[in-house]
Amino acid sequence: MTRVLAVLVFALLLLVGCGGANSEVRDEGLAAGDRAVVSPATATEQTSTPATPAAPAPGVAFVYLLRYNQPEPTRRSVPVGMSVPESSMRELLSGPTLAEMTLHYSTAIPEGTRLLSYSRTGRVAIVDISALPAVQGDNDSEALLALYQIVYTVTAAGGIDAVQVRVNGRPYGLSSVTGGSSALEPPLTRADLSFVVAAETLPGSTGCAVAKEDAPPYGGVPMLTLVRPKSGETVTGTLQVRGTLQSNGGPIVIRLLQDELEVTNRIIDEQCRGRFAATIPLPRTLVGSVDVEVIAPGTDGEPATSIRQTITVEG
Repeated sequence: MTRVLAVLVFALLLLVGCGGANSEVRDEGLAAGDRAVVSPATATEQTSTPATPAAPAPGVAFVYLLRYNQPEPTRRSVPVGMSVPESSMRELLSGPTLAEMTLHYSTAIPEGTRLLSYSRTGRVAIVDISALPAVQGDNDSEALLALYQIVYTVTAAGGIDAVQVRVNGRPYGLSSVTGGSSALEPPLTRADLSFVVAAETLPGSTGCAVAKEDAPPYGGVPMLTLVRPKSGETVTGTLQVRGTLQSNGGPIVIRLLQDELEVTNRIIDEQCRGRFAATIPLPRTLVGSVDVEVIAPGTDGEPATSIRQTITVEG
C-alpha cells in the first residue's frame, strides 16, 4: 500500500511540475453562434502547441441600417461557420447596436422580427422572415426601406445577385408593397430597389447628357473617362464623381467597395452621351482604402465598359 501511495504522489508531483508559473488554461473552442474575436497566436505559442489549430478569423459583413432615414451600411464581424449572407441577415434583424444608435442609426424592420429560414438556389437567396412593416394607405416608405435593407445586406458580400423575400412563407416584393398580387413576386436585385435612394447631381454640373430620340446613334467604341476622383485622392465626408461617357449604353452605376465588398452604390438612371456627375455621402463607418468603380452597361450589342480608381477615406 505504501509503495502504491508513493507512486501516486510521484505522479501528482509530475503533473504539478508540468504546469509551471508560465502555464495557462486556453479555451480556443467556439460555441455555435458565438462571434469569433481571437487574437493572433504569438510565435512562442505556435511553436509550443503545434497540434492546436489556430481559431478562424471572424467573417466581415456590411449590414444596411438607416441613418436619418437613409440607408447606410455599417461594418460588422459575423459568426464563423455560417455563410456571410446568412449571418449578415441575422445581424440585420438584431437591429443597431448601442454604439450605432448613438450615431443615429435605426432600422425599418420591426423589432423582434425573426429569420424563419435561409436558403439559396444558385445565385438567388431565399429569405423567410416573420414580419415586415405594414403599408398604410399610400405610405409605403417603411416597407420599401425594409426591402432595401434586406436585399442590399444579403447581396453585399458577393455570390448572391437577387433575394426572394418571404414573410411567413408568402412571397413579398414590390407588388405586395403597392397592394398588388404577391403570388408571382420575382426575386429582387439591387437595381430593382435603386429608386429608393436617388443619385444626386453636383451643383453647377450638367448631370448626364441624355441622348435624344432623334439623335443619330453613336457609332464609335464606348469610352468612359473618370475626372474625379483621381487615383490616390483622399476624401472626407462626401465623394464627388465626375466623368464622361461616349456610348449609347444604359444607366451609369457607381459602386464603392472595400475589401471587395460593396459598401454603397448610386445609379444615374439615364442613357448617357457626354458628361455625368454625382455626389455620394460617405458612411461614417467607412475609413481607409476604398475602390470607386464606375460601370456603363452595354446595350444594343455594345460591350459594357468600366473604370476603377482607389482612394483613401478619412474619418
